Amino acid sequence: MKLTLIKKIKRVGNIKSFIFSPEKKFIWKAGQYLIAKIEHEKQDLRGKMRFITISSAPFEKNVMITTRIFGKKASSFKKTLDDLKIGDEIEIKGPDGDLYIQDFKKQYVFVAGGVGITPFWSILKQLNYEKKIPNIFLLYANKNNNILFKEEIEQISKKFNKLKIIYFISPNKITKESLKKLKLDFKKAIFFISGPEKMIYKIKILLNELGAKDENMKEDYFTGYSKI
Repeated sequence: MKLTLIKKIKRVGNIKSFIFSPEKKFIWKAGQYLIAKIEHEKQDLRGKMRFITISSAPFEKNVMITTRIFGKKASSFKKTLDDLKIGDEIEIKGPDGDLYIQDFKKQYVFVAGGVGITPFWSILKQLNYEKKIPNIFLLYANKNNNILFKEEIEQISKKFNKLKIIYFISPNKITKESLKKLKLDFKKAIFFISGPEKMIYKIKILLNELGAKDENMKEDYFTGYSKI
């Protein structure tokens, strides 16, 4: 399927959103990702395709992807994405991924690292639109105070007391003690973890130590990022 770029939005720091209009109806579940292909010359080793989380909600119909653009250090894919002009097209496949809410009776814990907030932003927007939300703890780790979608997420949390947000700004980190303070039934809670691969690995170890089951953890890996 082809998507046509209709808008670019500058977010905090070096983060940008790109909004695309699909050539035909595109259906996905909030929290899923797609595979994007952008043809370009002088491709680096990672090539012309990427797994990218959809940061818009299904009710919005247009497809938004949100990512960091590292300037001269950016991959050839991201440089090409950043250089796209309104009206330019990309190709996609999907959607895919199981980072979406299935049982509203469950306790959910969203763990986001930096740009890893994007699937949760999609989920929370859709829940707000549908006016229903399960019990959610959002643990949001970031290396500075440039917190992506901070105001928008807090507006939703003001409407739903079931959504509780806890920020961890570097050097503060998500630890076993901070997880214990949530007073969860770790064997029954559902954990969605999204961010750099190393962060996800460390969080899963902590959760295992607290009794969380592997089958109750779902991940969205963001490659190419260092520590939060």
